[in-house]
Amino acid sequence: MTAGARRGRPSSEDVDRDVLDVVAGLIARRGIKDTAVQAVADRSGYSKAGVLARFTSKDLLVEAALAQCAAQTEAVLRAVRDLPVGPARDAAALAGITDLALARPGWAELALAAFTLHRGDDVGARLVPVAATLLELFGTDPGDPTATPLDRRARVSGAFGAIVMLALTYEDDASAAEARPHVLRVAWDALGHDGGFPHAAGEVGRVG
Repeated sequence: MTAGARRGRPSSEDVDRDVLDVVAGLIARRGIKDTAVQAVADRSGYSKAGVLARFTSKDLLVEAALAQCAAQTEAVLRAVRDLPVGPARDAAALAGITDLALARPGWAELALAAFTLHRGDDVGARLVPVAATLLELFGTDPGDPTATPLDRRARVSGAFGAIVMLALTYEDDASAAEARPHVLRVAWDALGHDGGFPHAAGEVGRVG
């Protein structure tokens, strides 16, 4: 199911965001070189001409998709930046990431690729700022990640990986609203916190 199919009568801005999310997912899976405009059209449900009427070239599509991914990640960071490192910030960060991943599967794939993608083109290098922002969400200094204990880094990686995996596979079993508390609980447990996910604290991280 595409993002556009989830909503009725999307605005022009919604259509653009939906198309760019499709591009993000394709880049994560295929790299820039093998991401074709026709594939974007096929997966988004629009014609190739319709896609090119909004983004006049593949280069513009790619640039806009990468910029959207970075901006979406930065929006989550802005929502939690003033919180001290600790359970409340973790809860807010998990909520922001989970909501974004459930709403934007292309973002989820590309954000994961920021840590895992190794290709012959420049995708990995272009995603370095996204990876840095995701680390900063959980209080890890992107300039010196080893200053954070290995156990904490492993738990953050596990929580993020769980969110992405669950967000990309939930649709056959539940709606996004039904899946959300389960995703948050799994990610919260991965971080090693006791008790259930503190939903009130998590509301701070919700964006958009």
